[in-house]
Amino acid sequence: MHELSLSLKTIDLVVEHAHQRQSHRVTAVTLGIGVLSCIEPDALLTGLQFASRETLAEGAQFLVEMIPATAWCEVCQQQVDIETHYTGCPLCHSYQLIVETGQELKIKSIEVESYV
Repeated sequence: MHELSLSLKTIDLVVEHAHQRQSHRVTAVTLGIGVLSCIEPDALLTGLQFASRETLAEGAQFLVEMIPATAWCEVCQQQVDIETHYTGCPLCHSYQLIVETGQELKIKSIEVESYV
């Protein structure tokens, strides 16, 4: 369950951001998860709830947006949408693809309440 270690690091980054903004509470965090990332969204959300205990992010709303997978086909020189790591190019059926998106985990937004 690598989602727990990802959750712990994510909360560290979120709390660091809140401290830098002199905030007293994190209210919402939106994450982007690539469809090819092998991250289970429900497990990550559970891990975030656990990892946020007794931090500025406790009680925050955690939202997940899935990031579609795209790849560059080296044969037909086109960017294409793919479903898995083993998908061929839908245009020319080549397997000479370079994955461009869909493997990442991103913090897309952090909403905080400030002291001021």
